[in-house]
Amino acid sequence: MTDLGRQSAIAYRARAHGLDAPGDAATVLATGVQDYPPGRSAGAALRLRGTTPARTVLLHTMRGALHVHAESDAALLAAALRIEDGREPAAASMGSFGTGLAAAGTGFATALDAVAAAMRAVTADAVPRTKGELSGAVTPRVDAAFAPFCPGCGVHHVQDALFRYATLQAGLGVEVTAPAQTHYVALGAPGAAVGPAVGRDTARAHLVRRFLRAAGPARPPHLAAWLALTPAAARTWWDLVADELEPVAVEGGRSFAHAADIGALTGAAPVRGVRLLPPCDPLTELADRELAVPDAAHRRQVWRAAGAPGVLLVDGEVAGTWRQRATRSRLALTLTPFAPLAPSVAAGAEPDARTLAACAGAARAEVRVADPA
Repeated sequence: MTDLGRQSAIAYRARAHGLDAPGDAATVLATGVQDYPPGRSAGAALRLRGTTPARTVLLHTMRGALHVHAESDAALLAAALRIEDGREPAAASMGSFGTGLAAAGTGFATALDAVAAAMRAVTADAVPRTKGELSGAVTPRVDAAFAPFCPGCGVHHVQDALFRYATLQAGLGVEVTAPAQTHYVALGAPGAAVGPAVGRDTARAHLVRRFLRAAGPARPPHLAAWLALTPAAARTWWDLVADELEPVAVEGGRSFAHAADIGALTGAAPVRGVRLLPPCDPLTELADRELAVPDAAHRRQVWRAAGAPGVLLVDGEVAGTWRQRATRSRLALTLTPFAPLAPSVAAGAEPDARTLAACAGAARAEVRVADPA
């Protein structure tokens, strides 16, 4: 078993994520770049890696969350994420809805197919629709079991996680038409399913390999968290590539890497310099959090349930967080480090600060460093 130090794992991930210079977004685009709020974070994450891919789409994919993907990956994602059993998703992502369907003898795939078919019928007119408009048009067309009463909305509508996953099966993507405003649109011909078809297990194996390339070394629970699946369900995905993996020792623990990535892992040189990563950046979203940020108090600052900050990266290590305040002419960034920083860090952050300002439509950026948290 290869004995891999923490520094090698951290360096590998930073390089795999295109955070060296010049950067490359290919690996993170292969696993998707979360976009939250819609139209805000993914564009910055890609531009900070020195690339703006031409043909991308915004889809509900991993965990039902919106991610930017290569347009050519839509069929693969639809095949991989066609959940068949409502007991597979983690409770945090779907509550008791999926297990309730299973208890009633209804497969989740049955619900997915029914809702997706209704979505295709509704959107065959090629009219973009908001989530409320699409849900309102689809709900009367499907079985009442798929549209429980929602106390928050005060109406019956297609269950939220089911709705999100069904959009992918229906061949629908999301267009950001204004700040905080989105519409669902057909990826191909209106009313057509995404295609061509890809085998489910083949598609899932591809995604696991991509996950390991971006987040390795890893273990099945890390895959489960990324996909919002139960440990048992994630294990069925993992087992599709188990014979391609090699065990590695990291900080005394046993993890796994794809055999094709071992050379890059063991030979990864540290990434130097200062980087500012946006909220929901792939480096933190796909992370083994304990390895990436060993201190529990610091982890609580990075991964918040609401209002997640951006991340300050110094020489490949998560060294703090950042927040922004924007006006039309200026983006003010406040860096809050975990420990005192060298005076050069603020200056080192300026190139990424300028990129973030451009993404926010601001003419210039200002960087200040707060006292350590």
